Amino acid sequence: MQEKRGNMKNNRIFFLAVILIGVIKADCDSRECDYDATSKTTLANTQPHFTSVTPELVSAMRSDFNHAREDGCSGAFQLCLFGGKSTNKKDLAQYFFPDAKTQLTVVETGPVLGEIGFNNGEQDLLAQNFNIFTTGLNYKGTISIAPEQSVVGFGFYYRQSFWKLHSRGRGFWLSLSAPVTHMNNNLNLTEVSETTSDADPLQNPNAVNSMIAALDQPAWNFGKMSACSMKKTGLADIEFKIGYEWLQHQPAHMETYLGVVIPTSNRQNGEYVFEPIIGRGKHAGIMFGSSLGLDIWENQEGDKMIRFELANHSEYLFDKKQIRSFDLKNKPWSRYMSLYANVEQATEALTIGGLLGKNLFTPGINILTQDVKVTPGLVHNTNSAFVFSFRRFEGEVGYNFFAKRAECVKLACPWQEGPAIKHFIGTGTTNPIRTIQGSPYLEQVVSNLDAPPGLILIPVIIDNYETSVIKETDLDLESAATPCLLSNTLYAALGYRNDEREYPVFGTGGASYTFSKNNNAVLRRWTLWGKVGFAF
Repeated sequence: MQEKRGNMKNNRIFFLAVILIGVIKADCDSRECDYDATSKTTLANTQPHFTSVTPELVSAMRSDFNHAREDGCSGAFQLCLFGGKSTNKKDLAQYFFPDAKTQLTVVETGPVLGEIGFNNGEQDLLAQNFNIFTTGLNYKGTISIAPEQSVVGFGFYYRQSFWKLHSRGRGFWLSLSAPVTHMNNNLNLTEVSETTSDADPLQNPNAVNSMIAALDQPAWNFGKMSACSMKKTGLADIEFKIGYEWLQHQPAHMETYLGVVIPTSNRQNGEYVFEPIIGRGKHAGIMFGSSLGLDIWENQEGDKMIRFELANHSEYLFDKKQIRSFDLKNKPWSRYMSLYANVEQATEALTIGGLLGKNLFTPGINILTQDVKVTPGLVHNTNSAFVFSFRRFEGEVGYNFFAKRAECVKLACPWQEGPAIKHFIGTGTTNPIRTIQGSPYLEQVVSNLDAPPGLILIPVIIDNYETSVIKETDLDLESAATPCLLSNTLYAALGYRNDEREYPVFGTGGASYTFSKNNNAVLRRWTLWGKVGFAF
């Protein structure tokens, strides 16, 4: 009767796991995230290595090994060395660049339609927004990125059973696991310039003459893009679980658990795009899950066996304050546009006049980067495998499915009105319809034909500054959120296990590849690992 109740509880756990997968899948579908992630400002760590039910953690180390030593303490320990690298450079470039592009043309040009040297808005970016002011007024170049991430680290896992009822194969257990990870993120930012003019400080004291310098300039506090790799080493999140084994007898085992995520990693500070984040980005969480294994074939001699293993893991990650950048709605990369911080700065530009007054502004990235509350929410992971044993050798092939809801990003404090988009001609004038592209059709003078002669709508004069200020409803906070993720991982592992020693041991190595047809935010990557463990 008790075993039946235990089976019913496990059935509920698996049923709940199916519901969670459906909820996350519906969230992905509702956001139409089939390769539509573009102009994003951040990419949270999608599926950290050596976390619950990932292949590099569960392969060769399941609950049966915990009891491999007869009359022992029912404890087990494993140490795993792992490493991997992402492969989807093009997809990640489309994720960060506007309009799903992998390269962008940048032109220094004038605002008047038909002006000599004007590029008729065919450029992707207007150079002046990035403090590019040259003596020849003729900068033209192309930038491209090919983001990639490489990871190496080692993880440890300890599991201990207690209060065990040996006659029924039941009992409680607890476990502790964590990886130490070294992450290397590189945007592989490159620039091809068609001009050689020097920077002109007479137009702007912070002037530069290249996009490489512009994207990492000291005037920017946030949202920089480095031409060098960025590295981070640290202890990722600690996972603590307490569980109960409902069944631990041949030919099957079954268990459930509850646990917590103890954050020990770093959080995003917004200074650089694609900064390395170890673990879950400082988010604490709660978790629950279950696993079962069943022998499905054994030869007559008893030295060959095939076993099926299934594990489900779910967690909820709580909100955490972070610093993130965001765009304005329907204006990709508008976070890099030239803004006036307030009417006082617009007045100062009008007072100064000349070239310095025309080009006086605050980098938009310094304004459109704020403290926000980020809630990752639900995460689910399922791992299934067929394990083949032959005497002291053991191999397995498996499939891992990972699902994560889109992040919810909200301002930590109310938006303070005051900033407005600077018009190209500056000197205190604004232009609320302007874009990062510098389209001549959005930069020209606009008047109201039904109004008295001489009434100009754009540029907006300083007396009407309040009509141009950016409202909280203009902010596109989704541009600062990692979208919903659905990923698939195929893996294989092969190793040695000896339960006949005084202290049973195993050693194994494996490889996996993660891919997705969901969207370009998933890090497609390969992973290799080697691990050893012993029971005591």
